[in-house]
Amino acid sequence: MNRYMKGNVRTWLMLTAVVAAALLATFWTTSEPIGTPLERQLWGRWDLTNEQRREINQLIRDLREEGASWKEIIGAVEAKLDEWNIKQSPHGDIEFFYSAKAVVSTINITLLLFLLVTYIDLYTKTKSDFTIGLVIFSMILLFYALASNPIIHWVFGFRAVGLGPFAMLPDLFTCVALATLLYLTVKY
Repeated sequence: MNRYMKGNVRTWLMLTAVVAAALLATFWTTSEPIGTPLERQLWGRWDLTNEQRREINQLIRDLREEGASWKEIIGAVEAKLDEWNIKQSPHGDIEFFYSAKAVVSTINITLLLFLLVTYIDLYTKTKSDFTIGLVIFSMILLFYALASNPIIHWVFGFRAVGLGPFAMLPDLFTCVALATLLYLTVKY
C-alpha cells in the first residue's frame, strides 16, 4: 500500500512537471521571438538593411494610423518586399508550427530527464548491462530533443522557417513514444 502511494505521488509529480514545462514553453513561444510584431518578425526572417527596416516600420506605422486592416498591412509589406526582390516565407508557419514544436520538444526534454534519472537509479540498484543501454538511449534522445528545440535554436541565434507541419511532427511522434516508455518504466 505504501509503495502504491509513493508511486502515485511520483506519477503526479512527473505529470505536474510535464504540464509546468509545457506551460513555460507555451509562455515563451507567445512572447519573443515568436508572436512579435510583424516588423520585428521581418527582421528575423529576411536580411533587411537598416534603411529597409526603417521604411517597413514607417509603412506599418502610417497604415495603422490610417486605420488599415491587418490584411491591408500585410499586403503593403508584401508589395514592398516584392519591390526589393525579397523572397517571402509562408505566413503562419513560424507562428504556429514552431510554437507547437517548442512546446512538444520541451515536454520531450522533461520526459527524457525523468527517464534518465529513473534508469540511472535503476542501474545503481541492479548494475545491469541492459540498464546501461537504456541510460545511453535516454541520453541520445535527450540530445536529440535539445538539438531540435526551437528555444535552443533561438538562444544560439538561429531561426527556422518554411517546414510547415513537418517542423513539429517528428517531435510529436517522439513525445508519444516517450510518454509510453515513461508510463511502462514507472508502472513496472
